[in-house]
Amino acid sequence: MLAAQHDERIVTVRAAPQTPALSVVTPFHGDDPRPLVRALGASQSARRIELVLVNDGGGTAAQCARLLEALEASNITATLIVWGQNRGRSAARNRLISAARARHVLFLDADMTPAAPDFLDRWLDLIDAEDPAVAFGGFHVAKQAPAETRVHRALAHAADCQSAEERARDPAQFTATSNLLVRRDVLAAVPFDDGFKGWGWEDVDWALRASERAPIRHVDIPAIHTGLDSVDTLIRKFGEAGANYARLAQKHPHAVRRFRSYRAARALKHAPASVRPALAWLARDPLGVTPVRARCAALRLYRAAVYAAHLP
Repeated sequence: MLAAQHDERIVTVRAAPQTPALSVVTPFHGDDPRPLVRALGASQSARRIELVLVNDGGGTAAQCARLLEALEASNITATLIVWGQNRGRSAARNRLISAARARHVLFLDADMTPAAPDFLDRWLDLIDAEDPAVAFGGFHVAKQAPAETRVHRALAHAADCQSAEERARDPAQFTATSNLLVRRDVLAAVPFDDGFKGWGWEDVDWALRASERAPIRHVDIPAIHTGLDSVDTLIRKFGEAGANYARLAQKHPHAVRRFRSYRAARALKHAPASVRPALAWLARDPLGVTPVRARCAALRLYRAAVYAAHLP
């Protein structure tokens, strides 16, 4: 069924009258969610869930048609919302929340894929046993990566791929929307702040606000992050995230003081303007001689220097 509302089109695939046990919601702009659709559809629990996707103003009509074919071939009740213009990650997630029907919503990024065949089963078991308010499952990266994404793999593996026990030491800081389960009453009380534009930090802002209302549980139900970026793409994204980081720091001045990124940014606040291009050059490694670890360090410092430029 196809419906239109303002600047969006809504396509319903295999509508089901009953309320699903879980709504899996996925925003995407440049990523291809078909591998995720196929992986979820292969699960024995596929018929207990619904999948809601928002195409946030990206891709072509042909790409949209291929996604609909994948949805039709799956065993999942699905809704695809297509926006004509990019409205941002927070707006997309709030739209997904409004479309989802289940008591629990699982935010799962389009460049994620389940790490194990029982991925959905484990989330559903947790819902049945504990009815959690908020739970983050974590993520891994593949053991091997193409040469152009090797630095991102090393960076993510060192900073983000942590166990539930490690993440629980600072629950809000280490929560991301890449694989996040939230109960509907929490989402109703704590929507995403669409004042965050472009890439970065809207999920940490949400987690800091949500943690004031409900405990954030960390569990080991990981997904695999398949959408690793090149160094050039990371440099662009870090540049986009500067204003968002400043917004985060303004909203949560006490919480961000414990973030390593904030301490690094403050340390670089008065660094000369030439620092950023020098760090970007080192991270790109045009001569092909810099070790991956050193390129990661240069990227982290580059990101801190961008944030420093946006902090008061």
